Amino acid sequence: MKSPLQPIITRGEDETGNGWYGASRGNRKHEGVDFVGVPGQKVFACVDGRVRIGNVYTYSTKMKLVEIKNSTYKVKQMYVQPTVKNGQMVKAGDVIGILQDVATFHGSNKMKPHCHVSIWKHGLLTDPEPLIIPCSCLNV
Repeated sequence: MKSPLQPIITRGEDETGNGWYGASRGNRKHEGVDFVGVPGQKVFACVDGRVRIGNVYTYSTKMKLVEIKNSTYKVKQMYVQPTVKNGQMVKAGDVIGILQDVATFHGSNKMKPHCHVSIWKHGLLTDPEPLIIPCSCLNV
């Protein structure tokens, strides 16, 4: 598994909330891990697979996600302006887009800009951090 951004830094907690897997979101849990970045920086595919482009929110088409799926994993990388196309095949480590500014979108300069990554392994939602952090040194 490849890291989505370089360097790889988890969001942890900021004034707007927590970016770790399972953090409380009111009546639900955070389904991924947030990796801190700089808006405009390159975002990399975490796995090999076929691309699907989508919107993060149903009420807006501004914030995008790139989903990559193969026989083992489905990975959603959110707040990514895609540079890939629907149906395109990518390899782990390929550039799939540039990081969008989620903080500006939400009108909060207190939120750290980040790439949200959710991972399903064999259809089961799983914590991305143990899969991504050990491999972060592989991206250059």
